[in-house]
Amino acid sequence: MSFLHDLKIAVRSLARVPALWITIALTLALGIGANAAIFSVVRAVLLRPLANRDEDRLLYIRQSAPGLHEVNANFSIPEINDIGAGLKTIRELGTFSTMDFTVVGLGTPREIPAGVVDGNYFDVMGLKPILGRLLTPADDGPNAPGAMVLTYGFWRNSMKSDPGVVGKTVRLESFEGARSALVVGVLEPSVPYPVATEFIANVVTSPHHLSATMVQGREHRMTEVFGRLASGATVEQARAELKSVYSAMTTAHPEVYKASSQYTIDVKRMHDQINSKANSVLWILFAASGLLFVIASSNVANLVLARTTRRESELAVRAALGASTKVLRRSLLAESLVLRSDRRLWAVRGSLSWLQTSVLLLIAGSVAGFVLGGRSGLQFLVIDILGVFPPGRPGLTRVTQTK
Repeated sequence: MSFLHDLKIAVRSLARVPALWITIALTLALGIGANAAIFSVVRAVLLRPLANRDEDRLLYIRQSAPGLHEVNANFSIPEINDIGAGLKTIRELGTFSTMDFTVVGLGTPREIPAGVVDGNYFDVMGLKPILGRLLTPADDGPNAPGAMVLTYGFWRNSMKSDPGVVGKTVRLESFEGARSALVVGVLEPSVPYPVATEFIANVVTSPHHLSATMVQGREHRMTEVFGRLASGATVEQARAELKSVYSAMTTAHPEVYKASSQYTIDVKRMHDQINSKANSVLWILFAASGLLFVIASSNVANLVLARTTRRESELAVRAALGASTKVLRRSLLAESLVLRSDRRLWAVRGSLSWLQTSVLLLIAGSVAGFVLGGRSGLQFLVIDILGVFPPGRPGLTRVTQTK
């Protein structure tokens, strides 16, 4: 009797118990659906690379003062000038500060959150435009003309993806005065960090950024600092150099950096900083989804084992009529294959996920590839192997020995 004949018998046998395969399909669909949803989020947030060029060299620099209960504080312009002078492990620094402007000239006048940056910012961040150009060091200085770059989301949603917006002159009004600015470009889609903004402008568009308070105030901290590693340098080397430079700065200004304040500086990769808050939560959810899949697979295993147990009398009759253990196991395997034949698409998808996440494992150094990649194998173990070799049930051996 051929294996094809066994498959035909299995189809007829399972057709008489629709509740079994419907229950198995729904149980596994729940486990697979939860895993697919959670892994999509994990991949998008934790594993997918940023749009920034050479993101592994992009740094985020912060200072803290535990004695003042200040964690991840911004920098002042004098602090940035002191820290950035003569760095060897960091090629250059870029600065970013937030400011709300009332924009006149881009539709209905309204207040819009924006970023104010220096000319190095976009080069440090490794971003590029999709229209026009980005800001450069030529846009720095109090005598430079006002210039602004629209973020991709603002250009697409508010400007309806109008390419004609590049070249328009608009009026930017802030709490210390108004300036005009030329729209010079549109930024590519990227992660809005440290805050979501609608456009990014040069320093001259904000009168406050040109004031003595901003330029000379060592304790007037409202600027984020980013850096790009120099060629051949590591994050550890950059951290050590920054700590040395920062220590010299705090020693030179004891009236500002009191010992009781415990001022310190640190640096980390930009990707790690962006994911720092979501990292633990997402991995916990991913582990929970894996546990849910194991529970679903255990329930399916119980259903398969229960059906095999109830068929011991049938198997005994077939053994008495001359069927060997090999033939009986082959028939059980055929039934198991039919039972999961409506899930071949999931098997293909699971194999692709295994390949994909294995590559991500090598790149990201996480255990997600092993966890997700092994789940297709667990499905095979539950439905096929347990259906043919049920543990703790010597039924096939016993019925064949009664021949």
